[in-house]
Amino acid sequence: MVFAATGARAARHELEERYFRRMAAAVDEKTQLTDWLRGGRVLDIGAGGGELAARIAVLPDIEETIALDDSADAIAHLQQVPGITVRSGSADQLEVLGLRDLDGIVMSSVLHEIASYGPNGPENGRQAIMANLAIIAKALRPGGVLVIRDFVTPARPDRLTTLVSPGDDGDDLLSAYLEGVPLPELTRLESLGEHRFVGTARVVTEALLTVNWGAESLARETQEQYCQFELEELVDVVEALGAGLTPVHREAWVQPGYRQHLAAWSVLEQDGTPWFPKTKALWVFEKAASPLSTRA
Repeated sequence: MVFAATGARAARHELEERYFRRMAAAVDEKTQLTDWLRGGRVLDIGAGGGELAARIAVLPDIEETIALDDSADAIAHLQQVPGITVRSGSADQLEVLGLRDLDGIVMSSVLHEIASYGPNGPENGRQAIMANLAIIAKALRPGGVLVIRDFVTPARPDRLTTLVSPGDDGDDLLSAYLEGVPLPELTRLESLGEHRFVGTARVVTEALLTVNWGAESLARETQEQYCQFELEELVDVVEALGAGLTPVHREAWVQPGYRQHLAAWSVLEQDGTPWFPKTKALWVFEKAASPLSTRA
């Protein structure tokens, strides 16, 4: 049993290190979040390995960069990063942690994790996101900015598309994914034979984003539900909170590397036209002086 436990810990450590290496490789793309910051005190929620926090810390007019994460592995990484303040905790604990009057808050690939691992289960993930966003909005000072980078649900997510796997190995990977997905609606991929599967654009996108990580990371990544909101949908959700957050910018794109990693896979529209989903989006919100001012 001791050897089994030790082996499990070693395997988990290697998985975590692989995860941090992959997150670090995306830091150049993440840096676009910093274009919207205006100095002062900035909080990086879910800071991970600290690469983004490190870049924020050296920006002009930054007074303090606070890196927040609830993972012990992440905290160990963050403590090696110079020039930042490291705090242990999660987005729903900002008030308890005394994190308030912030000039900027950045969240990179955090919203979908809040949804996936929330206390009420992934089936209530969107409610968890909204509850967390309300807390986050309170932590911003008037004029502060919230910058969110995360996965994005494809436009017209309920339309049918066809996913074509690269062969038997791809079919096996997809089968393992479908067996591990916690939400039944994400398992609705029907086999057409000859390595073809039909499902909605959202279901196919979720599958692609997960198998992109490969078999070694599948058990972990299958637990994450990436596509939570369409581009305009999150704007509507945030405005409906009545927390004084006004949309400033939003855009969606295909994250560099995804087409290459998934080159052996393909997706077809119903008329046979090739399609590839946009994988990432950026949303920027500014906090007004009061919620009333956003309705004027």
